[in-house]
Amino acid sequence: MILNAFLEKVTEINDAVNTWIWTDFGLYLLLAAGVVMTIVTGVFQIAHLKHWWKNTIASVFKKDNSATKKTDRKSISQFQALCTALAATVGTGNIAGVAAAICIGGPGAVLWMWIAAFLGMITNFS
Repeated sequence: MILNAFLEKVTEINDAVNTWIWTDFGLYLLLAAGVVMTIVTGVFQIAHLKHWWKNTIASVFKKDNSATKKTDRKSISQFQALCTALAATVGTGNIAGVAAAICIGGPGAVLWMWIAAFLGMITNFS
C-alpha cells in the first residue's frame, strides 16, 4: 500500500514534468542549446571534420597503424570500439524511426533529421 502510493506520486510528478518539458518549449530549448554550442565551439562539426576522419575511420584502414591490433588480452582494438559505439548508436529503433518519419512527414522530414543530427552532434560532444 505504501509502495503503491509512492509509485502513484512518482507517476503524477513525472506526468507533470513531461507535460511541461515535452512541448514546444523543450524543442526550442534543445535547438537553442545546439545552436549556442555550435557557435561557442566555432562550428566544431565542420571545422574539425578532417581531424575526426583521420583519427577514427581512416585510421582503421592504415596498414602500419595499430588500430586493428590488440595489444593486450584484456583490451579491445580501435576498430572493435568503433563497431561497439556504432552498434549502440545506430540501432533498429533509429532505422525504423527514420522510415516512420519519412512515411509520416514526407521528404521534409529528412531535412529536419539532418538539422537535428547536426545540432545533436555538438550537444552530445559538449
